[in-house]
Amino acid sequence: MSLSKYKRTALAVTLFLPALLLLALPFYKPGDIPYVLLMVGRFHPVILHFPIVLIILAFILELLRKLKVLKTADFVVTIILVTAAVSTIVAIASGFLLYASGDYSGALMQQHLWIGVITGVCILLTVAFYFIYHSNIKLYPLYAVGLLVSNGAVAYTSHLGGSITHGEDYLTEYLPLINSKGDTVRIKPESEMLVYEDMIVPVFEAKCMGCHNDSRSKGELSMASFQHIVKGGESRKPGIVAGLPDSSEMYKRLMLPENDDDRMPPKGKTPLTQPETGLLKFWIQKGATMNMRVADIRKDSNANRLVSYILSDLKRYRRKQQIARLKNEELQRSLDTVARQLNISIRRDTSADDNYYMVAMKFPPARLTNEQFKELAPFAGVFSKMSLVSSGLEDDGLYHIGQMINLKELYLQKTNLNGSGLIYLKNLEQLEVLNLSYTKIDDKAVLELLKIPNLREVYLFQTKASPDVIKALQEYKPTLRILMEEGPYL
Repeated sequence: MSLSKYKRTALAVTLFLPALLLLALPFYKPGDIPYVLLMVGRFHPVILHFPIVLIILAFILELLRKLKVLKTADFVVTIILVTAAVSTIVAIASGFLLYASGDYSGALMQQHLWIGVITGVCILLTVAFYFIYHSNIKLYPLYAVGLLVSNGAVAYTSHLGGSITHGEDYLTEYLPLINSKGDTVRIKPESEMLVYEDMIVPVFEAKCMGCHNDSRSKGELSMASFQHIVKGGESRKPGIVAGLPDSSEMYKRLMLPENDDDRMPPKGKTPLTQPETGLLKFWIQKGATMNMRVADIRKDSNANRLVSYILSDLKRYRRKQQIARLKNEELQRSLDTVARQLNISIRRDTSADDNYYMVAMKFPPARLTNEQFKELAPFAGVFSKMSLVSSGLEDDGLYHIGQMINLKELYLQKTNLNGSGLIYLKNLEQLEVLNLSYTKIDDKAVLELLKIPNLREVYLFQTKASPDVIKALQEYKPTLRILMEEGPYL
């Protein structure tokens, strides 16, 4: 593909225009988008692979050409880069349509949008620099740097995209194990394994003991030991009855239909697989003894099949538990450091289903400024309860609280709030209890409470809210209890 100097220059200039237009894209707020375009947005995860592969390929080819390992004709690189530029525009357009659909939102999504646009600009400019340097060989470094930056930007944008789809630690999940002293995830030789201790307990630890342990015993059931399981929970029925799986409350709950409220684990949690429940049933039927050996039950064809299925998952369960433990230890150390810096209390919320924490003021309470409160921002997602009574918090500080998406209870008595910052709480979909007693909240601010979607209890004792507005608020939203009392402090 031979292009004249003027055509190359024209192509380069042509690429600058879409690059500039892309920079304006994050500021555009679309209105009602046709369904056909929303459907196009759903193809973004497929389309985006084209520019990623092509820009990486261009980098590899240029590197090999520079090292004189490979001879590649210019027209091949030209086709690759032009295709990369076109597919970049299509990928960003479809990605924006997916974003505009509202299916994805939040700070991470906003960051992905911006970095994606910047990556697209880098790719388009790199292709433009490619045509320019062919007109002036001295400008090759400009193209080379653009190619390097584009590949780095692609890698980071891909990381953000993966984080949105699979979780923020998707790429770094195994770092704690890599950084730990050796791989502690080991399984006993099968000849030494016991059915309960080495096959059933690991399944319980992976899927049940997050909610049923010594610190957090949902339904009054702890699974920290065999004796605790046999004792059972609030139903007062034994969890395991030797020889009788259908009379064992634990097994019965595992086998309930998915839509039954008593089924375990509950909706949203990873259920036990059929082989796992099958082995539990077999073990109970055979007497639920602690010394039952895996090698012995292999003689039973049905048990042999169940054991084979579960063995393949054991190390994966152990690995995930080890990762979770190391992450929790690291998180606890970080939170302890912040707690000491701010002179506050941060401890596990043992009533929560997951690994959440609650914040409370010590006595006498520290006078936290909004600037100091930013120290909690990196941990926004781990707090479920927060008590900032007499902390000196002002309305601007509510911006940071508004990022704590898992908050269920928030106690703000005797702070310097006037209510102008309550608008920041509208995205707290989990927030159920809010205490604003002894603040300067007025009638206008009280109306912002209607924007907090699942708020069911609010305390307004000694505020500037008038009885008429409170009455109107209760009539408009009868599911919201407005209590004119000081209320709890956590």
